[in-house]
Amino acid sequence: MRTIKFRVWCNTTKHFTDIPFYSCGGGQLLWHHTLDEITISNIDDGDYVIQQYTGLKDKNGKEVYEGDILLDDAKIPLECFYDNGKFMAGISYASQEWFSECEIVGNIFENKDLLGQ
Repeated sequence: MRTIKFRVWCNTTKHFTDIPFYSCGGGQLLWHHTLDEITISNIDDGDYVIQQYTGLKDKNGKEVYEGDILLDDAKIPLECFYDNGKFMAGISYASQEWFSECEIVGNIFENKDLLGQ
């Protein structure tokens, strides 16, 4: 069974947060800053983007998340995304073996130019 993990991109600060969070349901995130400090944010306002860990690693052992940009042997940059119950790269299903032969070169927030966009 794969590990279920997420990361959160903040559109305001333009970085991934390292603050532990929990989904409260109803479009809210509960941020656990310290034992005494907890805040709640709405994800419906578009400020936060949650991305799921695929359970797979690239050829360097780096964890692959939705939104990561990978290079395959043909050196074509492809975005990893989740669709219809499976993780995809570009426009097709990508196997565990394919992911393990690729390298993460960026993500869609910090390196969108790699996709020619």
